[in-house]
Amino acid sequence: MPNSKKPRKAKKASCRSIPLTIRHTPEAEMGLQLAPHAELMKFREGYATEESWHTLVARLNVGFVAAQQNQKPTDVFATGLEAMLKVKARNEKTGKWALSGNDYKDISDGLLAADNLQLSLTRKQFAKAIDYVFANAAY
Repeated sequence: MPNSKKPRKAKKASCRSIPLTIRHTPEAEMGLQLAPHAELMKFREGYATEESWHTLVARLNVGFVAAQQNQKPTDVFATGLEAMLKVKARNEKTGKWALSGNDYKDISDGLLAADNLQLSLTRKQFAKAIDYVFANAAY
């Protein structure tokens, strides 16, 4: 065989992640929703930590921003976030992470609204809200 053949081009590694226009698997969607609900159960059972508080606030903030960016009602998220501020103030006074009955209901309603919003938006729209929240979160 002649040696005048063109050399083959080197293959480039391509990104193997799915595009943002395709939804997650149902298991991945549920995983995103279960973590905040598990942290809320920690509050209910009395062994919540500051990380639990941050997880819930992050989820409610993402829901609030996603609703705001997509012209959806934000009042349920605002109510849930106000309840989280009450929880933080209660922790500063008593040193315990605890919820009142009304706080639990308001936060739970906000989490359910965030779950429903997540399922109604595209993955790209929800990722935009997550990126915004974490880029602007106060430390």
